[in-house]
Amino acid sequence: MGMPKNLFLIRHGQSEGNATRKNYEQTGDESFFSEEFLKIHESQYALTEMGTGQAKMAGKWLKDNGFSIFDRTLVSNNVRAMQTAAYLDLPDAEWLMDFNLRERDGGLFNTVSPSRRDKYYKDQQNFFNSQPFFFHPPQGESIAAVCQRVKIILDTLARECDGKNVAIVCHGHVMRSFRIVLERMSLAQINDYLLSTEEFARVPNCAIMQYTRENPGNPQHGLANYLNWTRMIRPAGGGELEDQFSLVSRKKYSNAELLIEADKNRNI
Repeated sequence: MGMPKNLFLIRHGQSEGNATRKNYEQTGDESFFSEEFLKIHESQYALTEMGTGQAKMAGKWLKDNGFSIFDRTLVSNNVRAMQTAAYLDLPDAEWLMDFNLRERDGGLFNTVSPSRRDKYYKDQQNFFNSQPFFFHPPQGESIAAVCQRVKIILDTLARECDGKNVAIVCHGHVMRSFRIVLERMSLAQINDYLLSTEEFARVPNCAIMQYTRENPGNPQHGLANYLNWTRMIRPAGGGELEDQFSLVSRKKYSNAELLIEADKNRNI
């Protein structure tokens, strides 16, 4: 058993929820969070017209770069992810829906306006600012919990998709969780990653995160045992179109290094 040859993680296009929050951030006008909008469960957000276009752009990049046929295609059961997968327009795709790929549950934070959230849940926000990996919104879900769902997906791929090409359409927090698990980040690294505003930590709509076992510098060398190289592609904007591949570093700790890492976690 082994991991896929190539694993492509694709975020959905702009959704109604993304558009509403962007409009609020640009204007400060809370009327965008209407009673009607707040009653929609986030799993039901549909793509906007822009989101549909972004999905088609991501599909074009995949097909133009030789990734039109996949051995397995998986999709979240959230509306915006299903729509994105369809608009990728991959030939002969047979999508398997998996609820483990659903977006992180925002709980009550998805049902109240930003001002109400800031007024009544300030202590929750303070906890997020210090421990984003463990933080979960009231009645919601932590990134740590999402990582458990991701591990279920990866275990299945290791059993069934050795050396194959796999595409997964999911969500921003889910893609971050894949990265945390696949790269075996320490707690300190995880929290830095989740709090960072740098480009490497952002996942724009329809961004594609590729992991591969094939050495990009020497494809004839044969497949590595692990998904050792990664890059981000942004067909719909939000940064450079294609990052260079980087080597995934999975640190192993000596006894002394483990004590140093424990001190880092203690002093977060």
